[in-house]
Amino acid sequence: MGYLFLLLTIITETAAVLFMKSSDGFHQKTYSVIAVVAYMLSFVFLTLALKRMPVGTANAIWAGTSTLLVAILGVYIFKESLNARQMFFLALIVIGLVGLQWD
Repeated sequence: MGYLFLLLTIITETAAVLFMKSSDGFHQKTYSVIAVVAYMLSFVFLTLALKRMPVGTANAIWAGTSTLLVAILGVYIFKESLNARQMFFLALIVIGLVGLQWD
């Protein structure tokens, strides 16, 4: 159940970041409200995940996975670009996430 809450944390936090970008510095009120609500939900879900998971593991998975998703979705949604160096370091995050789960 901890991983389910962590997944919900990742999804809502990623959505919050994307809606913050869409809010244009909080000028777009609808996107701003959605971003704030998504952040609130992400912290609720993270709190529930931490009841069932080690804090270090949960935080690393949350931060790493959300970073990857935001970077990838930024390319597709906002037409941002990633250079080779950035892609290399994103790949290192993936390696780290796999390593955390390796028993």
